[in-house]
Amino acid sequence: MRISKEPEVRRQEIIDTAMRVFSEQGYEATTMKDIAREMKVASGLCYHYFPNKQELYETAVRQYARACSAGFVEIFRRTELSLSESLEQLGNVWKAARTGGVFAYESFFHGKGNEVFHYQLDVAVVRELLPWVTAYLEVLKARGEISVPDAGAAARFVLYGQMGLVDDHSVPMEDRIERIKELIVRTLA
Repeated sequence: MRISKEPEVRRQEIIDTAMRVFSEQGYEATTMKDIAREMKVASGLCYHYFPNKQELYETAVRQYARACSAGFVEIFRRTELSLSESLEQLGNVWKAARTGGVFAYESFFHGKGNEVFHYQLDVAVVRELLPWVTAYLEVLKARGEISVPDAGAAARFVLYGQMGLVDDHSVPMEDRIERIKELIVRTLA
């Protein structure tokens, strides 16, 4: 018997199932048919929502990047915060997200051999955050708290520059957070 679901519910179910199957089988080895089989639906249903596996994956990455960024965006919206206050809160959000299960697709993006996919997620997260960080830095600049000639360039430099430290699991999380905070303060001073 066919189970009818709202389009957005079905679309999300396809995305979640795809990420689970990608994590288990690997992206390259997974087909749309595998995803449909896991869902116990006809493969045509997956193609109804996504023209191909790549589009499905890219949609999942964008959606996941938004989810991973949400807590950080909330802090950047609070333009009344000083740089040190926002950095402290950003560190707390990062710690809470890493330990609180916020990162639903973590097993895929942090899986062995998935470094390229993880990098794609990092870039997608930066793209989500960039307008918010730029706007926040513009406010700090207007208040005289930072002295950068170009807030957009500074935002790109800070966001892309910290990716290597964020992903360096040879350094304890607390130490990474402190190093990132220190480097950001020095960069924006």
